[in-house]
Amino acid sequence: MAKKIKLQLKQLYVATFLGVVVLPCMRICTDVYRNVKYWEVKSPGFIAFDVIATIVVCYVFLYILGWWTTYTQKHQSSLWKGYGVTVAISFAVIGCDAAVRAYLQYHAFYSMKEMSVPLVVSSLFGCICYGILRHSIDEAEKRRLQIEQAELKNEQLNSELRALRAQYHPHFLFNALNTIYFQIGPENETARHTIELLSEILRYQVNCGSKKVPLQKELEYLEKDISFRRLRCSDRLSLKVDFSMMEDDQNDMIYPLLFIPLVENAFKYIGGDELSIDIKMFKTGNQLTFTIINSVPPIDAQMPPKPKTGTGLANLRRRLSLLYPDHHTLEITRNNDFYSAKLTLTL
Repeated sequence: MAKKIKLQLKQLYVATFLGVVVLPCMRICTDVYRNVKYWEVKSPGFIAFDVIATIVVCYVFLYILGWWTTYTQKHQSSLWKGYGVTVAISFAVIGCDAAVRAYLQYHAFYSMKEMSVPLVVSSLFGCICYGILRHSIDEAEKRRLQIEQAELKNEQLNSELRALRAQYHPHFLFNALNTIYFQIGPENETARHTIELLSEILRYQVNCGSKKVPLQKELEYLEKDISFRRLRCSDRLSLKVDFSMMEDDQNDMIYPLLFIPLVENAFKYIGGDELSIDIKMFKTGNQLTFTIINSVPPIDAQMPPKPKTGTGLANLRRRLSLLYPDHHTLEITRNNDFYSAKLTLTL
């Protein structure tokens, strides 16, 4: 509503300006042929009324022209049709206005010679206004479509992110663990502690959402997740976790659950004679680097390989491309004894 009122006021301002300019031009054109001076033969009251009438006619002309421009843009009419009807509108409005004025003032109609200049000038002016209005409406429509496309693309990306992260949001399992926790007797502290640790991990996964979280919160979650996975491993595992260089980074924000697929793969595919996992995170400037190295069975070892789905890393790469486009690197290497992953993010 406010936008419509603002547009009408703008049309009124333009009509007022045109009325003040057009009226003298029309009088000059007609007075030359009649050899009279309009302001000498007409009273001030009549002249004031004539000015107001001219402003009203200009407003009506602009209003009709604005409606026609919107109509042609909406229906994708050709420019020839748009300009042709604009000329017709100019002829009709100015012609009717001139006929009424001539009859009221001189009790006779203007000749075609007297009308030629006003009609030509008004037609040229109408075509210029139509071109400007059509261009502005086209630009406004392009901006509207660009905004809609951007919003649609953003919604599609958010939907894809939610789908990619769905595997990290096991609500049903979280609720089931709470039930199991209260069914275990208080004397079995180890089992209750394990379920409590897993519940805290799942609670973070459920509640972290899709927006950025403090880096310290993500580190706390990682430490709990690593501790839980350690419970399922043999005592032969040598596990090293070094987040000590991150203790002073209290204000950094990061998208959650980006490191979990790498941690999961390290624990899943660990092997070899000496089991080891080495996890580090450090920051250099605005570059955050996460590295994880795990031992693997030798390539020539006569052991059936574990099935690899590749879903975790594929989802991780996709999320990184959406969340950190051109601001991340993911390097994964494998040699005979070790498998390593290095993820670098620009915060």
